[in-house]
Amino acid sequence: MIRTPFLLGFSLLLAAAPAALAAAPVCTTGELFAGSPDYNEPMDRAKNGQGLLDVPPLGFRALLFAGDRLVTSVGPELWYSELTAASPTLQRFAGRESKSGHESIPGKCSEARFNDIGGIAMLPDGSIAGADMNANNVFVVTDPFGPACMVTFVAGATKPQPQLNPGHPDAEGDADGPGANALFRGPDWVTALDDGTIYFMDSGNNKLKKVLPDEARTVATVAKLSGVYSAIIPLNGKLYAMGNNETSEGLLLEIDPASGETREILRGRSDTWLSDGSINVSGLATDGTGLITTQSGQVLYVTLDGEIESIAGNGTYFDYESGYDPHQPHPAADLQLVSMRRAQTAGANVFLTYRDGDVYFSAADETPYVERISCK
Repeated sequence: MIRTPFLLGFSLLLAAAPAALAAAPVCTTGELFAGSPDYNEPMDRAKNGQGLLDVPPLGFRALLFAGDRLVTSVGPELWYSELTAASPTLQRFAGRESKSGHESIPGKCSEARFNDIGGIAMLPDGSIAGADMNANNVFVVTDPFGPACMVTFVAGATKPQPQLNPGHPDAEGDADGPGANALFRGPDWVTALDDGTIYFMDSGNNKLKKVLPDEARTVATVAKLSGVYSAIIPLNGKLYAMGNNETSEGLLLEIDPASGETREILRGRSDTWLSDGSINVSGLATDGTGLITTQSGQVLYVTLDGEIESIAGNGTYFDYESGYDPHQPHPAADLQLVSMRRAQTAGANVFLTYRDGDVYFSAADETPYVERISCK
């Protein structure tokens, strides 16, 4: 067959066309799942056993699913809610806000004390790993919802600090090796792979490190990074980190945990992240195919090739517009996802997780709240 120039050019175009990218999820509605963004007494504290929407609201931060339980870190405390219950309630299971000063104490969960938890992650055996930024340690909670619940400090400042000085915690520095001898500067944002290795950002040293599941809980550096990061998650054996680089651009990285090699997926100012306001990327989750993050009142879907699409939120993030009721359901595109920077924690002012087609968006206006966005 003799091809005309048009047909030849068309066939070459087809041959060069990239493979189809995974489609972004279609989000339909959003509704208040927990907390209360307009409750105006931010110093009030939630009570053990209260309902998800009761006030005062719980100070939700990082979100984690452990089976049918939703777990959150609340400064020096860990809480959960059993979502299969007829009327889910909030239960504190480890740590307690101290009225007598700063503490960092391992042991039984009811007696354990944290100072400021910077991230939590599930381990393969059902334990929960976390990092205490101010106490300078990585910890593991075993049997977190059972009678043998126990907190162990596995790396960094592993000894009790009953009179913790957050400005000068124990084990401050930069050293790998056995967990009890390791030195950090503000560990935060933990995640884990299927082999039980814990990964975390050693923020003051600008490094991604890991804690091995060996007897010594050996700490090793994975990669040297620059910038400030607000989330790290695993996907298909790789790690993905969201943050801002040294020039304040939003940066989404892929990191190979075996080699430490990094790849930029997306980097840029607010226009790169589909906004015309200030750069404010925060939070990271995955639907198992692509990545979900936020920027100034929008939930964004990013493919591993760097394609980006807004899937929820109308870009309102500083305060609710007149007439908008955050307690009522709204179409996903009309959601006003307020996230005040005054609530910023370790570089993050939004925390995300994903489960069964729903994006859970944790932030704060007057007080903290969680929005559940249906994205089937």
